[in-house]
Amino acid sequence: MTTTVLLTLAGHNPLATWTPLWLLLGGFIAAVTALTIVGRDAPTFFTRVPYALERVTGVPGWAAAMVATALYGLLVAGVGFYNDVAWHVALGRDKRLFTAPHTMIVAGLAFIAFAAVLGVFFATLTDARVGRRVGPFVVPWSAIPLGVLGFTALGGFPLDDLWHAHYGVDVTMWSPTHLLMILGASLSPIAAWLALGEAGVKPTDGIGPRIFHTLTAVLMLAGLTSVLGEFEFGVPQFQQLYHPLLICMAAGLALVTARLVLGPGNAILVGGIAALTRILNTPSHVVQTRSAALYLAPALAVEVAALVFGVTRRARFAIASGIGIATIGLAGEYAWNRGAHQPWTTNLMPAAVLLGALIAVGAALLATALAGGVRRDGAGLPVWLVALGAVAVLVGLALPLPRHNGNVRIAIQLEHRGDNAVVHATLTPANAADHARWFQTSSWQGGGMVLSEMKKVGPGQYVSDKAVPVTGSWKTLVRLHRGDQMMAAPVWLPADPSIGAPQIPAVDRTVPFSHEQKYLLRETRSGPATFAVIAYALLTGVAVLWGTAFVLAAKRHRARLTSATRTQPAAA
Repeated sequence: MTTTVLLTLAGHNPLATWTPLWLLLGGFIAAVTALTIVGRDAPTFFTRVPYALERVTGVPGWAAAMVATALYGLLVAGVGFYNDVAWHVALGRDKRLFTAPHTMIVAGLAFIAFAAVLGVFFATLTDARVGRRVGPFVVPWSAIPLGVLGFTALGGFPLDDLWHAHYGVDVTMWSPTHLLMILGASLSPIAAWLALGEAGVKPTDGIGPRIFHTLTAVLMLAGLTSVLGEFEFGVPQFQQLYHPLLICMAAGLALVTARLVLGPGNAILVGGIAALTRILNTPSHVVQTRSAALYLAPALAVEVAALVFGVTRRARFAIASGIGIATIGLAGEYAWNRGAHQPWTTNLMPAAVLLGALIAVGAALLATALAGGVRRDGAGLPVWLVALGAVAVLVGLALPLPRHNGNVRIAIQLEHRGDNAVVHATLTPANAADHARWFQTSSWQGGGMVLSEMKKVGPGQYVSDKAVPVTGSWKTLVRLHRGDQMMAAPVWLPADPSIGAPQIPAVDRTVPFSHEQKYLLRETRSGPATFAVIAYALLTGVAVLWGTAFVLAAKRHRARLTSATRTQPAAA
């Protein structure tokens, strides 16, 4: 498999354009203006928007405004996020803080935080019978986790700038400050879904409520998939095992919730919409990525579990769904990801199924708790079982985290072809790559990205399936992944005076493989350990705060609903 990504068009960087941001902001302003006109019969000017939203959608105005604004913020942040990743993969570090992608990310996170404020504001103006009254304000329970997510994610932006000032520009998606922003945005649809539940909005209440619920489910799945970006762009810096495991987590949480809240067939509907949008949006004139997951097979597994075991006994349904996702679901994703940037192989699957089952079951247990917070049925699981599900997800995701080097030497010989070269490699020991997860050359930050498979031509002998760039600002490595052994050897790295890095010329050489972070994160530097400890402690504290806010919101408004309404049977 050969993949080439080019981001410069006639010397112009299309990722630097501000057009997407202006279009999205213009659409938001137009929508607010239209709602203000439609709601002119409202008692006051400031209640025009919630009044119009309730008239148009059938969803209480405070909830409709809060949910729509949060999901809009996720969309804006998501576009900026993917453009920013593409920028760093293809062009390297940026020269200023407020680039177009960065500004879109900040704007999106600000909208998510603003959505929580808007929910409180409109709930107060309309005297909504939700949440808790705090002085003159009506505070919906669901606004608490949404506000915590939005404001902490927004705080991650200046913290990220401090991180780079201390440790250099680490071009990786999964740094603590990046995760603070990514997860803050990605989890916001969960809070939005709780808002629909708190407002007493059921999918069966009409077209508007059905659209709100379905859109929230689709964006929840999309948000949870954002952490797979490293695999979609073809530059993963963690084990390939994370690819199937993160699919299991996202499917277990989003698709199981969709089935419980929306009813029969809706896991497939949500998975199908997500698959269609991801396939249609993957190729673009800017960058060629490849969707890391389709979710059709996992959605089918959830529906089969519901059909065979029913959904009344939630624990049984969650366990069956999780096992189905890790088996039937991963079988379907295996077929799709045979064509991934780093293709899945059979030696990946045993660990993927075992750990995937642990994670998917844990995520499905969490999904039943979330569904209980959204629905009016009062159904749920014991707290200890939900906590066990959370632990299962965390343990499953932590186990593949360690990264090591391997005891392998490589002799590189280059067959130059102008500015490119075909890479010939001889490994010692000769069987070093026989059971590798993947073995490729990777070239990036030269205005694009080029991936080339290392094809075996003899015992321990490999050749790249195409010529790769070895001049200019390109950075080219030979990368070998063997489970938790992730190593690389340089083919060509340009001098980088700003960080004091010398040129590594494109010549024949025999070297031991090094830990790949030595070259992938070339721009990082050692900094004070104290700041890193503070950053990781803050991330941990924020995660606990997020969890506490979600539990509080789900528990409080579910208790209120179940005491005020009669129990409704689960969707069969």
